[in-house]
Amino acid sequence: MNPSEASRTLTISLSLLEFGQLRTKPIDGEMYRICWHKDGMLKPNLDNKVSVTLSTEEAKGVWKVSVQLLTDEVRKDLKGALHDSAKFEVR
Repeated sequence: MNPSEASRTLTISLSLLEFGQLRTKPIDGEMYRICWHKDGMLKPNLDNKVSVTLSTEEAKGVWKVSVQLLTDEVRKDLKGALHDSAKFEVR
């Protein structure tokens, strides 16, 4: 790897609605729980981050990100409307 490759980065950003910690005026009891997995392994250092910047080498792999909106306003989410996930691969 040459020095210019080592310094290259990739930023992965989620596009989320303005709830939880993304609100201009946060509401108590409301937050997004965000979990990042790479190659099937949980990456706890990335927990609850809406955007992550990694070296291009570190970013390579199969990723899954799960997002859940936690709120006191909803007792049961029977249809799973407050949870979503996506898989993608960085080559």
